[in-house]
Amino acid sequence: MKIRVWALIAVGILSAGGYFGVTHVVALRAHDRAQRAIRIQDWRAVRSELQTYLNVFPSDDSARLNLAEAFFKDARLDPERAISSAIQQLGHVQRESPLFPAARIQEARMSLFARLQPQRAESLLREAMATDPNNVDAHYVLWKLHDLTGRSHLAEPQFRKVLESTPSEQRPFRLREWYMSQFYPATANPEIDQLMGFLVPGAVHTAVMELRRLETFRDREPSAALNHAAVARWYSLEGDPKAALLLLQKALDVAEAPLQEPFFVATLTQVLFDLGEFDNALKHYRAWPGEVVGYEHSRLGAILADEVARDYGRAVRGYREVIAVWPGQADWRIQYRLARCLAKAGDESAAETMRGQAKQVELLMEEDVHSPLRRMLETPAQLEICQRMTQFYEQLGLVYEMQQWRDQVNRLQSESHRTGRSRTQ
Repeated sequence: MKIRVWALIAVGILSAGGYFGVTHVVALRAHDRAQRAIRIQDWRAVRSELQTYLNVFPSDDSARLNLAEAFFKDARLDPERAISSAIQQLGHVQRESPLFPAARIQEARMSLFARLQPQRAESLLREAMATDPNNVDAHYVLWKLHDLTGRSHLAEPQFRKVLESTPSEQRPFRLREWYMSQFYPATANPEIDQLMGFLVPGAVHTAVMELRRLETFRDREPSAALNHAAVARWYSLEGDPKAALLLLQKALDVAEAPLQEPFFVATLTQVLFDLGEFDNALKHYRAWPGEVVGYEHSRLGAILADEVARDYGRAVRGYREVIAVWPGQADWRIQYRLARCLAKAGDESAAETMRGQAKQVELLMEEDVHSPLRRMLETPAQLEICQRMTQFYEQLGLVYEMQQWRDQVNRLQSESHRTGRSRTQ
């Protein structure tokens, strides 16, 4: 009897082993078929095969990312269902996984470009960078996100990270992107605006279109203070601080912790100052959330020290801090403020020098300077264009950009020299 029982147990074990062996083989073959389907972009087949595979190997994060991509890219699915299914797959990738940053970036792209939720996207990108600080994809998407939310002036750290990893021969194109981000941020990303449905191919990009994008972001994420601030900042820059203040006051009632968002506080402080509400402006500035550093904080601090506190020494130090970093080097208005402050402090010689510098920068911001640059930059990887961009940035005093374009001049001259020498041999 005992022998019979053991025989039955042995048969059961062998049968189970055979079953699991067959299941593993079926799953692995499904994975192979999925890889072939990815190459030909047959997303329905990818989804079917990877779901079969993941039933057996649920901890394969690479397959999860591929399945999320297949859901997102399958045009036959309902868009919202596709995105939700993709994000559900990405949620399986845990923080301990080497693919955690990639999963968060993939979800950030969907949140920004498909769901039009920049605050959610930024949170995901920050998560990715907390795990992998040098992740180039995260920095690139964050750079674009800054452009799209009226904060291109804060994107320089992301640009530099991206440029560092860009092959030398591709850098002129990346530098062109940065030039557009610096001087024409509202129209710097027409392909992205088309992808998000804000710009029809061939249509002219207008300021109203930028406002529509910012208002859509706000409507998709009504609790995000960042989005309310971006819309108000647009009105402020268009010369309508009253409308900006009304929007900010409404946001105080509907947004989540708006006074803990530095961009919101910066915008509110500027608008209150523009409307002559100096005490309120000072109150919000002094309650600045988080680290009291950065361009926005330094700029407002200098203006308030100058125009409200009449502390010209502190204001001069603040203005000099501001014009030493981007975008202060190109902000001729803030440089004129420094000149006036120096004059009020009694240093007329320094004031005159500063007025001359501000005037030079103002002239460099004229459209007749930038219009030919934009046309030339349609084909940026040419020696003459790289030389012209080197000269422009040198005149503006932007050493980093000047050196990057100069490196391209040297590379192209070296290549031309080698080509010419090989032809004569």
